Amino acid sequence: MKVSSTSRLCALAALGLVVSAPSAYGNAERDQGRQKVEVITVISRTAGGSFPNSTADLFDEKGNQVGFSTTNCTVITDPRTVSCYGAYVLEGRGQITWQNATRNESTPFLTAITGGTGRYCEARGQIRVIRTQSDPQGGLSQLKVFKGQKCPDSA
Repeated sequence: MKVSSTSRLCALAALGLVVSAPSAYGNAERDQGRQKVEVITVISRTAGGSFPNSTADLFDEKGNQVGFSTTNCTVITDPRTVSCYGAYVLEGRGQITWQNATRNESTPFLTAITGGTGRYCEARGQIRVIRTQSDPQGGLSQLKVFKGQKCPDSA
């Protein structure tokens, strides 16, 4: 079965977020005024489903699984438009939700962070998705997560 570039685009949107403790891999946190910016680098590998609805396992740079992601897309054929949304579920840290719409199916591309839970309850920012040449079923993502205040635990 041939995989379309649109399928890869939406799969990559979901595939690509690896997160763990900041000292464990590719995370950097710095203050910008009253906000903290956390940069998270993750690698994703397709786990199940098929375009337009799929899931991926998320790994850190050392190959440790740190969570999973989901992607759900709608495709309009004329003019060719893809609209996707999903979530990165980061074990022990929370979730980051995202949304993207595009008519340009080439990577890298940016995806908006729409919110989050747990450590990311005040999250905003963007995800930069980069396709890796060695693994067409996975991808590399860099998230710039802007965090304001600490959120209260919910009951």
